[in-house]
This record gives sequence, C-alpha cells and structure tokens, in this order.
Amino acid sequence: MNNNRKGTFQDLNALFVFGACTVLIIHILGFFIENQADYPWNGDFEAISLILLRFGRSLFIFATGMLLFYWHQKKQMDWAAFWRKRWRVIVFPYMIWTAIFTGFQLQTINPIELAGPFFHSLFTGSSFYHLYYIPLYLQMNVLFFLTKPLIERYMSLKVLVVLFLGQIGLYMLYQALFVDPIWAIDWSANPLLGLIQHSYVAGQNYFYMYIFTFALGAYAGLNLDKWRYWTYRLQSISYAVTIVTGAWIMMRYLNGSKSYADSLNIFDPLYLVYTLSFLIAFYSISRYLGALPTIGKWLSRLAKQNMAIYMVHPLILFLLESYVIFRLDWSTPLIMLAMFVITPPLCIFLYEHTLLSHWTRGGKPKYKPLYRMEAHKA
Repeated sequence: MNNNRKGTFQDLNALFVFGACTVLIIHILGFFIENQADYPWNGDFEAISLILLRFGRSLFIFATGMLLFYWHQKKQMDWAAFWRKRWRVIVFPYMIWTAIFTGFQLQTINPIELAGPFFHSLFTGSSFYHLYYIPLYLQMNVLFFLTKPLIERYMSLKVLVVLFLGQIGLYMLYQALFVDPIWAIDWSANPLLGLIQHSYVAGQNYFYMYIFTFALGAYAGLNLDKWRYWTYRLQSISYAVTIVTGAWIMMRYLNGSKSYADSLNIFDPLYLVYTLSFLIAFYSISRYLGALPTIGKWLSRLAKQNMAIYMVHPLILFLLESYVIFRLDWSTPLIMLAMFVITPPLCIFLYEHTLLSHWTRGGKPKYKPLYRMEAHKA
C-alpha cells in the first residue's frame, strides 16, 4: 500500500461536479425537447447539447474504477467492512428513494400495490427510469471483489488496448444487429435470441457495456503518477480529438444521417472515442482545479453531494415540471437556468433528511476538519 494515500483525493472533484452538472442538464433539456409546443426555443441547440453531454455515466464509471484501485491497491481487504459501508452509504438510501419514487409513480401508499413495482424497480434501477446507475455501481463493486488480484497483477497498456478494441467490437456488433441490421432475425424465435436482444435493449444496466471505461479507471488508480503524466502530455491532442469527434457526431445529426434517437446512443464506437478523448483532456483540468486552495475546497464539498443530486433530482424536476414552471411567464432559457440552480440545494436538503445518520445524531450536522475528510474513498 502506498504511504501517500491519505486524506482526500482531489484529482476527481471537478470531474464529479461536472459529471453531476451534465446529468442535470440532459434531464432538463430532455423535458423541454419533448415539450417544444409549450416551451419553444432552439430545438437543434437543445438536441445537440443533450447528445454531446451524454458521457456523465462514463465519467462516474471511470472514477469508480480509479478510486477502488487507488485506495485499495495491494491492500489486504476487510470485505465485510467494505460491503457494510456500501450497504449504509449506497444500498439503504437507494432503497428509501426507490420506495419514494414508486409511491410517486403509482400515487398510492398501499403496501400491497407498491410491493411488486418496488422490488422490480429495486433490482432494475427503473424508478423514474433513472436509478439504474446504482445497481450498475454495485456490479462494478462485485467485479472489483472478484477480480482485484488479477487486475492488480495483469493490468497494463496492452490489456487496455485489447479491452478498447473489444468494446468497440461489441458496439459494432450491436450496431450491425440492432441499429442498422444487416440480417433479418426473429429475436423472439427462441430464448437465446431473446437474451441477446435483451443484452442490447437493457445494455445500459450492465457492466459489460462499460468494461473498458472501468478498466481505464483501474489502470489510472494503479498507476497514478504515470496516468497524470500521460494525460498532461496528451492534453492538446485530446482536445483536438474531442472537438473533431464532437463535430462529427453533431453533423451526423444535423445532416440527417443519424436520427435524434440514434444520436442519443452512447454505445457507438465514435462516441466511445469522443468520451475517452474528453476524459483525458479534462483530467488535467480537474486535477489543477482540485489543487487550488479556495476552489479545491469548494469542489471537494460539492463533490460529496453527488449521490444526493443523482438520487433526488428526478423528483425535484418532476415537481417543478408538473406544478411550478407552467405558472411562470418566463422565457424557456430562463426557466431552464432556474431549474438548474434550484435543484441541487433541494436535492441535498431532502437527501440528508432521509439518511439514517441524520436522525441518529438528532438532525445535527456532522462536521469534520478538511484534512480528515474521506468522502471520496471508494
């Protein structure tokens, strides 16, 4: 275990904050794109923004892999403590908010009516069509549990290249089977074909669609100094690749060669290159901002609230869209901005009041000196 792995890890704070912002932005934009008649604005601008910002989940998956292997590299694991922490910090709040969302969806508190949809949502992450990332995050932790010694021993740049090519190959196969099908296949013909179809239709819920991104995070966590060096050296090239691939993705939508629905698909070889180049380009910026005295502290505190914002924002946006914004005689961009600004503090407030720790300490905030904060330990 490296002796310098103490306290907080500041490299990823800006990445976490930016990732949370992209999640908020795409869910706000998605509503207004679907309701152009009531809230007219520049539909192409909204669509392009939503398409180009759909890499938030990949940023979080990279960060998950990086933190797991950074904090626990060559460390004798106490797996019982590892899973207890995930139960307390992740699973229990997830269960509470799944129950809340299920109640809102069904407009009932009848336990008999709630039971079936609740357990379905719990295992699939389908509450408000949104919480699938929590089961996905737990899959990443199971993968870490099962493969930690192997990844620590064998992870290298060569392995990453193989995984990158394999991920692109999987995306190309799915493109050929489902997006622009080359063969006419009756996917309902037998259970095996149905399973293959399910692996694509519900692919965003399963770790194999993100295995390269997770492995990249693992490599970065295991080789931090090397990762910092290479991301700094490759920053300019990565900016160029990000701009070129982003422009290519945008033009495919604008010239009609890709429909809006197809453009939202992040499981596309070009989008993987776009996401990877952005991640490499942004990492050095995130590290730089995290090291600044004032901004770094602010980012650290805000990054701690990622789970609150992710978990609760569908409810806040639903309430705003259903009961508030139609009463406002404001322009569409101003309404978007107001929703973006007001949602995080409301999320944090509501989330904190559903935590068991909040009630066991009598609702009083628990303060920790900055040098002792370990909020970003995986």
